[in-house]
Amino acid sequence: MSEYTTPRDDDQLIARLRKGLGESDAAPADVTSFAKAAFTWRDIDAELAELEFDSVDEEVPSGVRSTGTARMVSFQTGQWILDVEYDETTGRLMGHIAPSARYTIELHTSGAFFTTTSDESGRFHADGVIPGPLSLVLRLEDGQVIKTQWIVL
Repeated sequence: MSEYTTPRDDDQLIARLRKGLGESDAAPADVTSFAKAAFTWRDIDAELAELEFDSVDEEVPSGVRSTGTARMVSFQTGQWILDVEYDETTGRLMGHIAPSARYTIELHTSGAFFTTTSDESGRFHADGVIPGPLSLVLRLEDGQVIKTQWIVL
């Protein structure tokens, strides 16, 4: 058998590959979303802020209905605390960063990338955030980068 292929052999191989891909199932939407979101994790020197609180994990006493539509999460690393509230019905994400100061905040989602800044009190917001994977990236003036764990809104 020869090490070399002819253009005809290449064409046959490509045709077989196309046929196989055409007959295979598409990747589930969740898998594709998470793969795209994971790609944004390129800054490995960033400090990771871990999830400390998630309102989804709160138990509602039996017989009591929850009327809140907002989801609240809190991340922490060292002295930094990032509190976030997300309202799925309006697509508004509001947050607060402590210690209070002006920060640049990036919101990484599977379908978009938002950049916003906080006010002097550390408060920020973003509109049009759709449910799905989300990670926040906090960029400090001294070049330090803090990233939150990925969560699914």
